[in-house]
Amino acid sequence: MTQNFLFIVVDDLNGWIGALGRHPQSKTPNIDALARRGSLFVNAYCSAPYCNASRMGMFSGSLPSATGVYQNESFWDAPKRPLTLFEQLRTIGYHTFGAGKVFHGAYDYATAARSAASVAKWQDVENRAQLWDRFHTLTDEPLPPGRPLNGLHDFGDLDRVPSWYHHFDWGPSTAGDDKDLPDNLTVETATQFLLNQPPEPFVAAVGLYKPHLPWHAPQRFFDLHPLEDIVVPVIRDDDLDDAPPLAREWALNPPDHALITSRGVWKNAVQGYLACISYADEQVGKMLAALEKSAAARRTTVVLCGDNGFHLWEKLHWRKFALWEESTRVPLIYAAPDGTHSRVLEPVSLVDIYPTILAAAGIDPESRNGFDLAPIMNTEIQARRPAPVVTTWLAGNHSLRTRGWRFTRYRDGGRELFDHSVDPREWTNLAPRREYWKICEGFSALIDIQCPEPDISKA
Repeated sequence: MTQNFLFIVVDDLNGWIGALGRHPQSKTPNIDALARRGSLFVNAYCSAPYCNASRMGMFSGSLPSATGVYQNESFWDAPKRPLTLFEQLRTIGYHTFGAGKVFHGAYDYATAARSAASVAKWQDVENRAQLWDRFHTLTDEPLPPGRPLNGLHDFGDLDRVPSWYHHFDWGPSTAGDDKDLPDNLTVETATQFLLNQPPEPFVAAVGLYKPHLPWHAPQRFFDLHPLEDIVVPVIRDDDLDDAPPLAREWALNPPDHALITSRGVWKNAVQGYLACISYADEQVGKMLAALEKSAAARRTTVVLCGDNGFHLWEKLHWRKFALWEESTRVPLIYAAPDGTHSRVLEPVSLVDIYPTILAAAGIDPESRNGFDLAPIMNTEIQARRPAPVVTTWLAGNHSLRTRGWRFTRYRDGGRELFDHSVDPREWTNLAPRREYWKICEGFSALIDIQCPEPDISKA
């Protein structure tokens, strides 16, 4: 039977969904329901903790060391670039529909702040018209007056506000009808596509922008998470004492940790992130309800993932842009129409989505770095991924994840080794201890196999 695909990518969604239990106050009933009727990958990881690099890896089945895309490097004009997932599916007759942030783009919050504009303009960066039979781009984002709502900076003197903080904000969005918010409009377009007898087979890729910063969402989603009840992540003040210099630099620059703690707004930030996750979950629910009502429901597989993780003070770090668990771990759910459910503990990568979807569509995937997840989802076989998962942040920095370990090798020679069986928060770096040197060398060799690139630390 020919399969359709509804592929939902949720921007900056870390492991804080109810089904993963990473935060006790997450309220994601729609995503959790999808996890109960599909395969939930408990340990799924991005190929890079950055929107563009992660998405290019996801849509090409290739690691950054293969594509050369570590941040915003050219992909489309690179010689011998792999065909994207959507190009591959079009070659065998799939109708391609896209909406929202599928490939990388950004809102211009700086210009909005400088001009006191009521909206932020969307800038489409990496999307390409030739990929789609139909595409709905993100609309401009309405902004609440009085930004930043968190009071951390004065936008009246924007020249003194570092660029990192032009969108580092949280609080209720402008009062009024939710329907004008970009994600609402994206989802409305997607639901209409699903309900109006789309041409089959189809792949519908929908990118939700929230919970990407700024964490603005309708008030009712903040009401779901009362500030006085907010539980903040467990941290250790000395957590970076055994971190390599480059890891410390990434963690503390920009100085979000010092700024947020000095203003006493940690709970407020966590509330904002949880509110935006719940908002995104409602959008997911709308699409799933539309699919269920559609004529294509019994022929459509749903794939949902985050594009990268996010820290909210774990490892004394905020945002992504690091190689620890919180910035690399993402939700991943694969729900085929037959309703087969499994809870998969084997670590997998977002680059595995590419060969998995293509194989299900009947295409030999020829993925550079990904692996078809079908055997891993099969509870009778309980297959292992043929190679450990690798995440890369900037050239020469790689983190390898197995069921029990995380090993990270930085380009300046620094190393980290965490034993997840006893240290799930990655508090104790075992790499400097002599008794673990052999383990580190073995993991380092596995990185070299998957990421054959010049060792710039020796250049």
